[in-house]
Amino acid sequence: MASDQKDIMLRWCSRFCAAGSVLVLLSLYIFIAGESLPFWQQSKVASLVSSQWQPLDNPPVFGFGIMLASTLWSAFGAMVIAVPLGICCGIFLAEYAPAWLSAVIRTILYILTGIPSVVYGFLGASVIIPWYERVIGVPSGESLFCASLVLSIMVVPYIVSGTYAAFAAIPAAYREAGFVLGVSKPYIVAKILMPLAGRNMISAVTLAFGRAAGETMAVLLLAGNTLDLPLSWFSKGEPLSALIALEIGTAPVGSPQYHALFAAGLLLLLFVSSINFSIYYLNSRGKS
Repeated sequence: MASDQKDIMLRWCSRFCAAGSVLVLLSLYIFIAGESLPFWQQSKVASLVSSQWQPLDNPPVFGFGIMLASTLWSAFGAMVIAVPLGICCGIFLAEYAPAWLSAVIRTILYILTGIPSVVYGFLGASVIIPWYERVIGVPSGESLFCASLVLSIMVVPYIVSGTYAAFAAIPAAYREAGFVLGVSKPYIVAKILMPLAGRNMISAVTLAFGRAAGETMAVLLLAGNTLDLPLSWFSKGEPLSALIALEIGTAPVGSPQYHALFAAGLLLLLFVSSINFSIYYLNSRGKS
């Protein structure tokens, strides 16, 4: 009887926490959308791709083209670096490394996920930017490339953890069947295990991409924060998160700039949320 009461209480507590999480998310959407509504009422869709950001002009001009391009450059650049490294490391830990070594490395990776992003940004500004200036020979090393390097370090643990979990969840019978057939371990990993783990690996990569796209402090310290359209990975730029962090403190409440910054936040929120929803869709599709 007591066990049944505990189960009922646990069930209702779980429902309450789930409903609270949904309400918090909806409240966040409603608040940001409400604060950005005056901007959308006065602006056109063309402002999304405009490269002009002049909040002090009369009338002010707010275009998100530079910020969107900078966000994509830094996030996709981080994925170019982090995805091969994270997937290979995850496969090594799951299939090749001794159990004690795998446990040690995974513990270190879990610790890395808890380090504040401002620490990563500070280390990047102190180490990576001077190195970039010496190697490339430029007077100022702030660039989207340096931001991507730091972002890749920040998101690699997510990819490694997701890849490791995907391979660890595969029953041992698949490996044993491959060995019985006389095929090599690399063949089993590449031809048998990777197709089975592919959907979960994609989910891990997608989650890491959302983490990189929404990062603030690292890109704020490393991207350069210039309002010039980035034409390459090595250009300076200003991602959406950096724009909000730089200007929200000086924008008068209720001003057009204030509402435009909330519109930028809404774009970033929708972008990251769409990535999370795609993860849910992939997982639900895999279960079906």
